[in-house]
Amino acid sequence: MTTVHGPASGTVPSCLLPNQPLPDSTSIRLLCFHHAGGAASSFAPWQAGLGPDVTVIPVQLPGRERRVREPRFRDFGRLLDELDEQLDPLLDQHHAVYGHSLGGLIAHELTRRRVTTGRRPPEVLMVGACAPPHLPRTAVAPRTASDSELGAWMEELGGAPTHASGHPQWFLRCVDRLRDDLGLAHSHPRRPVVPLPVPIRVLAAEHDPLLLPAQAREWARHTTGGFEVHTVPGGHFFHREFPEATLRVISRLLQVAAAGRSGAAERSWISDV
Repeated sequence: MTTVHGPASGTVPSCLLPNQPLPDSTSIRLLCFHHAGGAASSFAPWQAGLGPDVTVIPVQLPGRERRVREPRFRDFGRLLDELDEQLDPLLDQHHAVYGHSLGGLIAHELTRRRVTTGRRPPEVLMVGACAPPHLPRTAVAPRTASDSELGAWMEELGGAPTHASGHPQWFLRCVDRLRDDLGLAHSHPRRPVVPLPVPIRVLAAEHDPLLLPAQAREWARHTTGGFEVHTVPGGHFFHREFPEATLRVISRLLQVAAAGRSGAAERSWISDV
């Protein structure tokens, strides 16, 4: 493996973790986009879980962890401009993308941009706990929610860090980050549905109040490259509650994608519980 460098500066792009390894041309790169209020560390266990044939590349949005001093994006278009520029050099070989919740919108929009500009798309687009972009985001906390309401919403979903509840100032910082990220989600442009020639695989949890089964199936409208929904145990943050079950599904999907057996015309509902 080698270490990734920026396209011009020779340094690691700011959206990647330090010393991010890249695979040789025979391995597949898996770019991972985190949820609102979250951080790239949520994918820390994935490399060990997926093994050496996959190189996990967590993508870090600004305003958290090592990018904590950088201003957070509140405009979806500006975020995509930065990610597109920084990630483009990594996407000239076999790659797949996974996005969780807000990260699913980011992953889809980045894929859409690459398709419409004639660049190499991912071999598979995987989204978890994320409603398709053409549906109203009525389940997302409203922009007018108070800090206490937003914090309660976050705790109810299981998204509050376990060490934050006993530290009010830290908890408020978490709420502030979540508020900005949800604003980013609300700024996502509403466009007519244009199906992409990329297989889409949706991971939907049994008890996720933000993604109902009927909503998950609506992702089928966004692809001509094959579509599946995989049900997994847990709630909105199933990837943290049940990491082994989540990685079993993703590992199988990457194996199928790498073998070119995704099935261009399939339409199915598959349970992985």
